[in-house]
Amino acid sequence: MSKRLKAGDGKNAVGIAFDIDGVFKYGREWSPDGLGALQRVAAANVPFVFVTNGGGGLTEERYAAGFANKVSGAGTDEAKSGPNCADMGVNQETMILSYSPWQTQLAPDLKNERVLLVGDPVEQVMSVAQQYGLTKAVHYAAYATTHPTLNPFRQAQQSGTSHTAVANTATPSTKTATTTDTDDGMPFRAILVMCDPWNWFEALQCCVDVLCSPVPSKLEYDPAALPVPVHFSNPDILWKAQHPFPRFGQGAFKIALKALYKTRLHSLRIPEETHDERVANSFRQWGKPTDATFRFLEERLKGLADANETHYYMVGDNPASDMEGVRRANIFHRAGGDDGIKWAGVLVRTGVFKDGDETNGAATVADGVKEAVEWILQEEGLE
Repeated sequence: MSKRLKAGDGKNAVGIAFDIDGVFKYGREWSPDGLGALQRVAAANVPFVFVTNGGGGLTEERYAAGFANKVSGAGTDEAKSGPNCADMGVNQETMILSYSPWQTQLAPDLKNERVLLVGDPVEQVMSVAQQYGLTKAVHYAAYATTHPTLNPFRQAQQSGTSHTAVANTATPSTKTATTTDTDDGMPFRAILVMCDPWNWFEALQCCVDVLCSPVPSKLEYDPAALPVPVHFSNPDILWKAQHPFPRFGQGAFKIALKALYKTRLHSLRIPEETHDERVANSFRQWGKPTDATFRFLEERLKGLADANETHYYMVGDNPASDMEGVRRANIFHRAGGDDGIKWAGVLVRTGVFKDGDETNGAATVADGVKEAVEWILQEEGLE
């Protein structure tokens, strides 16, 4: 196959989006082939970005720096003698975290609004919120601390007693909590689930309270209030951690919140026939495989490639997110006419996907990131 046309800046009119978990790392282990694979992509002058449903509450700059350090450290001796990640453009501009689209597509409309922030560690997620311009973000744990009776289990844990009335001798703390929440009477305008919360009970309780009333400290349920949107950055129900088998992720938190919100509405005697509509009006999903995230990463790749006709590749380990995003992206572009954008998916066997699983339309299956890059470059005639 002949080489594709060059873009105006000398970059090839092709781009690659790499997943991270299951591609460059497996649990806590990092692939020795990652650095060399990126060097081959850079040598072929092919623009690339990283798109993950993770982020851990880190800024893009900090995540990119940590990623570069891990990939470089795990590389082979031969790869370590070549260009490093920084030289190849691994930075905040090429690092797309699950919540990265929020900075331009969500935060501007909420910058002066009170929002409930869900995710941990608290210092990290609050730092991201501040960087995005969310001046009135309130962390769920800070809100619970400000309202000591919100979580009876927190009180019991702090006092070292049972939460039951016959055993609990604790009294609500009168100490002033360390929090940025100085507008307790101001209504919440949104809930942002940035990453996985450490305390599911407390986070779920806070979220349900806010969904029922924008001013939950004043009113249990407000039938006149507009629905409070709750934005989830990551739809993955399961993810590959150090444990031998997948663990629950943010998608599982969403399922739990949806079930508890409906249960709470039922207890408030809100008509059952309105429950699904209320959920639909409030719950908003981001991250792979959503259209919002794929449009965002396409814009990033367009900026790097500066090409009108582009063929994109997604290298990932998850048929339900990575390959599903590819499938939806192709449907989107076909529906919009011939805009020259086409996607192809490359599955790797180093993560969630295992032989025998449904590939969800992947163009090919590779043993790892090295083989995935080789296949793409051969397909494009760039070897």
